Amino acid sequence: MIKKIFVFGNAIVEKDSLALKVAEKLKEKVKDLEFEAVESLDDIENKKDLYIMDVAFGIEKVQLINDLEKLETKQPVSGHDFDLAMELKLLKKIGRIGKVKIVAIPAEYDLDKAVEEVKELVEVKS
Repeated sequence: MIKKIFVFGNAIVEKDSLALKVAEKLKEKVKDLEFEAVESLDDIENKKDLYIMDVAFGIEKVQLINDLEKLETKQPVSGHDFDLAMELKLLKKIGRIGKVKIVAIPAEYDLDKAVEEVKELVEVKS
């Protein structure tokens, strides 16, 4: 049962703020589910089984991703090049996290459409 979804994003950057906006709208619509905005995985104490919501590029609709290998990562050149997908894969590989499920929202999606699709997805899974 989903109890908490950790929401990633940057409120200042338009393309990276959609998940935060969706979470804000869903707080009142979805009972028994908490949305917590976080800036990094370091902000999450218990990393065993994670539900995450974030924007994604290259998808056409809201979807639930259960397999970290489906996440595309770029080849890092320096330590500054690590994104959430790369960090999740590394933590999984060294056994620091358990199951990870990501509610992925297309980066340039309509807010109301995203809210409805995420609501439907989390109500089915919770």
